[in-house]
Amino acid sequence: MAVQVWIGEKPEHPQERRAIIALANGLERLEGLYLVLANFSVGGRNIDLVVIKQDGIFIIELKYCDGKVFGDVNGPWFVEGSNGERKRLNPGRKNPYNQVISYYYSLVNFLNDNRSRFLSGQKAASADFRTCRRLVVIAPLLQEGSQVETDWKVDLKGLDELPAYLVSERSSEISLSEEEILTIPEMLHCTRWDEVSALVSGSLARMDANATASHTPAAVATEHVASSNTRLAWLRRLWSRRSVTGLTIAVAGLTTVVAALVIALTLAVRPPVAPPLADQTAPMTASTSLPAGAADPDPAISATDCVWTGFQPIGRRRGPGVETWETVGITSTAADLAPDVVVTLEDVKFCNSQIEITWSVRNNTSDVTINLPLTAENIVVRDSLGNLYPVNDAASRPAEVIADPGAKSRGTAIVPHPVNQSAPTLLIQLKKQPFGEATWLVPIQRP
Repeated sequence: MAVQVWIGEKPEHPQERRAIIALANGLERLEGLYLVLANFSVGGRNIDLVVIKQDGIFIIELKYCDGKVFGDVNGPWFVEGSNGERKRLNPGRKNPYNQVISYYYSLVNFLNDNRSRFLSGQKAASADFRTCRRLVVIAPLLQEGSQVETDWKVDLKGLDELPAYLVSERSSEISLSEEEILTIPEMLHCTRWDEVSALVSGSLARMDANATASHTPAAVATEHVASSNTRLAWLRRLWSRRSVTGLTIAVAGLTTVVAALVIALTLAVRPPVAPPLADQTAPMTASTSLPAGAADPDPAISATDCVWTGFQPIGRRRGPGVETWETVGITSTAADLAPDVVVTLEDVKFCNSQIEITWSVRNNTSDVTINLPLTAENIVVRDSLGNLYPVNDAASRPAEVIADPGAKSRGTAIVPHPVNQSAPTLLIQLKKQPFGEATWLVPIQRP
């Protein structure tokens, strides 16, 4: 399988266990090895979550917040409930931003000090783990109306956005073989959480039938099923059609969505069709939605059998250099975090033996016209099996989406070929306009 979960100690809180299971489900279908390290100690710090892949290490502070989140780099963070009452997050402790910074130094120092234990001599001499990425992740998602301002040091994501982000981003200076990756949890004295492997491999129903009341990880899976009304409500929020993009500023140097192939955030109790995600590149943002034809938890927003309606936005603002862009959140009220341009993949239709990809472009600038050509040169469409789907320039409506300053425009790109239903994921990538590379992943309904 593509994902392994290792733990120092079993996570104490059910929300943390469910978040880890959901994340493992989201990574399970990918090529290559992904290691999830949870609840372990290093350098005197107890770290919530670390994800390791061949070209990246991600250090994560995970927070369950059933409400809007407010905070910034300095000072306390707060969670606002549906009744408007605000409660402090992490009372008496550092805010999540500063927590993940402290985790970063502990783990990076450990890895740099022990390079020779898992890297060859030449690689150990040149490797530098200071490029490990730092994130605060809000589970089950970062609710609309949240206002969190971070800087380039730390990214902020909802749990629903995390798997695609992990696939699409990388750490410069880090290149690990699978053997080297697997040595790291052993050095940290972590152990495999094998029951999670059983979950993501599809044996959840058997666990449900044979469950006990114990607190073993297998029983965690049973607990998850037995209280499905509550648990599934929690997880279904991961699949909100309009998941809010994290308020993130990323630096130039972040790469694209595995340059071509990526993934799905799946529910901890996986539905019949495992839904992968959408995400963005260079730097990028990702969010998720149900696959076309899958059961929607809210009948009022159900899609037809051949239509995915994800409404996944990517927001960027102009960077300091010429033709440079920075990824920012969609909902920030801070002037220096607000997007200049928002491109939204609104829906993808797989009907009538062709693919119709509908976009909208919102131009928040006051002086620049924004163009999104709906052409094969600017839009690349492929599925996770490697099949290409060329856009028909002449069939797109219009040929180019043009958004004047302060305006919003829409358009549809046409691929005159049916999608391969055997592929779980369709990858849709903007190559250049309007703001550099950006990528979305759309789940494909299987027959």
